[in-house]
Amino acid sequence: MDLTTDYLGMNLRTPLIVAASPLSEKIDDIKRMEDAGASAIVLYSLFEEQITHDRFELDFYLTHGTESFAEALTYFPEPAEFNIGPEGYLSHIRRAKETVNIPIIASLNGTSSGGWTRYAREMQQAGADALELNIYYIPTDLDLPGSAVEQTYLDILEMVKSQVTIPVSVKLSPYFSNMGQYGETA
Repeated sequence: MDLTTDYLGMNLRTPLIVAASPLSEKIDDIKRMEDAGASAIVLYSLFEEQITHDRFELDFYLTHGTESFAEALTYFPEPAEFNIGPEGYLSHIRRAKETVNIPIIASLNGTSSGGWTRYAREMQQAGADALELNIYYIPTDLDLPGSAVEQTYLDILEMVKSQVTIPVSVKLSPYFSNMGQYGETA
């Protein structure tokens, strides 16, 4: 029986694509999923907000109180020596690509224009076959038209697509539009 299918322009041997989850955190598990019949794997998401938070927290704790005593400036290594950023995720993409023969789809949850585009480019350079944008925008303004929320998604997609050549999909959350404006026209 021929189960081949196309997804994002990629020819897959079956329609079985493993969604983003903790299952993709270990290379051995990715290999097991391929062996079990998966035809593509979406990696767990890289969260820009987590990278930003970790960098600020590290900076705070490394510099807190250093202005009090001159010798305190030499207590800790320079922040450049710490790996707080997307490097681990990008390395994971590279290792997965070296291990399996199925497409690896990176997943990105950004919070800024620069983050969406920078990390998308880096994921492509690391070898991702495609990219899933995990856009999670919850509208809190009940007067914001659903069309404005939807335009936000389209703007992010357009920004990312202008920076990468790999296929890009968008993962829609249950909060895709503005339920406060449900049934309203813009």
